[in-house]
Amino acid sequence: MALQILAAALLASSSPITTAAFHMPSLIGTKHHLPSQIIRRELMASTSSSHDDDPSTSTSPAPSFQYTQLQDNTSSSSQISCNRDLQHVLTTIETAAYQAGQLALQTAGKIAIKSTKANIRDLVTESDLACQVVIRDTIMKEFRNDVFLGEEDVETGDLASSEALRMALGVASQSREGGVADEGEDRLLFVVDPIDGTTNFQAGLPMYAVSIGVVSLAGEQPQVVAGVIYNPTLGEMTSAVRGRGCYLNNRRINPSSKDRSNTQQQPRQSILSQSLINVGFPVCKESTLLASSCAVTALATNVRGLRMIASASQTMAWVAHSKLNAYFSWDLNAWDVAAGMVIVEESGGLVSNFDGSDADISSRDMIITCCPDQGEDGLLRDELIQVLRESDCLRY
Repeated sequence: MALQILAAALLASSSPITTAAFHMPSLIGTKHHLPSQIIRRELMASTSSSHDDDPSTSTSPAPSFQYTQLQDNTSSSSQISCNRDLQHVLTTIETAAYQAGQLALQTAGKIAIKSTKANIRDLVTESDLACQVVIRDTIMKEFRNDVFLGEEDVETGDLASSEALRMALGVASQSREGGVADEGEDRLLFVVDPIDGTTNFQAGLPMYAVSIGVVSLAGEQPQVVAGVIYNPTLGEMTSAVRGRGCYLNNRRINPSSKDRSNTQQQPRQSILSQSLINVGFPVCKESTLLASSCAVTALATNVRGLRMIASASQTMAWVAHSKLNAYFSWDLNAWDVAAGMVIVEESGGLVSNFDGSDADISSRDMIITCCPDQGEDGLLRDELIQVLRESDCLRY
């Protein structure tokens, strides 16, 4: 039934939905979008059975997760100058991620490929489009004068995605609707990947996530100030606000050292051999796939294990959880990493460029490492860079 409604809605949609906050004629509005009322009707139908006995939930199904309640400013990460109500921002993006995730669950492993982007490995399904509409409607209802950038509104390729980000940041830096900025209130950019890991999703694998990052332009440089990564299959809602910590299902992830199997307290000289590393699988270019294959060969005998999850945001969430020690990839887009950047950094990890410098929202090649043990800051990152550079895996 879900598939029939999604297909019918797509055929019936003759014009794309745009927002007053952000419209790019050359990039936005070239793809079909689903009417939000049809999506919400389907979402309500799928959840109503669990709320039949409670009239108070008949119009708005209660989420089965706990909203994150931010703790005091105790984070060791860089502080922010953004003066928006970030608790309200976080609650809104968690709601949007949850609603989109429930919609994705209905069709995971059951929906056909709608189209491809760069090549046969770069998939789009009806659910990608539907989930983005749910997210956009939820966010823009609360923040109608802010800016929205979603993956499904942008043509494929690194040039198109970089230009879309540049234009979105430009719009966000301008005055608010009507030409007058609200006094003392900074403008936000919401950067969204409705289903990160579409190939996994379409195949029915549980390694995909909804990713929503929030960028503030209050400081000298754009800064990700909040993010949510939600895996609906596993029920994992990973959230963070800069300066306020990282949370998994409303439980604080403390940036503290993990217990090691030995009792040695001195910092180690090498930790790469004891690390579980995820290698990116950047599908848009043959050159990046060759670099990825080269990296697998270079690292295979130097690490505890290699993984290739093929969902940047999900992988970054698991780095924040310290389930993975590190992740690196080439040619990433802003919607792949925006949420994950603040989540990893608030968990105590590092988000770096291939030269070891701090990454930002426009970075496309990244090495992400989990919270280190005391005295080992940057050690794993530096070891990875050395091995990858010696094998000429960083260029493409």
